[in-house]
Amino acid sequence: MSTATEYRSLLAKFVPQPIRSVKDHKRALAQLEELMVPHPGAARSLLIEVLSTLIEKYEYRESPTPRVPSSAMLAHLLEVNSLKCAELAKKTGISSATLSNVLARRRGISKRNDLTLAMFFGVSPIVFLEPEVSEVAD
Repeated sequence: MSTATEYRSLLAKFVPQPIRSVKDHKRALAQLEELMVPHPGAARSLLIEVLSTLIEKYEYRESPTPRVPSSAMLAHLLEVNSLKCAELAKKTGISSATLSNVLARRRGISKRNDLTLAMFFGVSPIVFLEPEVSEVAD
């Protein structure tokens, strides 16, 4: 069966549509769960991407992730990983002074250090971007 034919068959079975309610969200999550198999193939992968995009859009609209200052995010990640600044400095190559200044809010995180920290902690680099002033006040 060709990818296009298989994709049309999957579309007919799953019928992706905009998510506008909790019920729609649960349905889409159940469908996504059903589609998730090891080595899904091209057609199934396309539908997984479509459903994931719809789910992500709904979740972003209904439960936006609050933005926090990079210093607070770094402090949180240090705490949950039971790390000290000196240990993080050794493991990442970012100086202890730089990390201390970020935690004390005397400086922000450079793009290079943002990527290094994101890779080290296994998070998106966006978590270290500084929110707009109006976003913090909300």
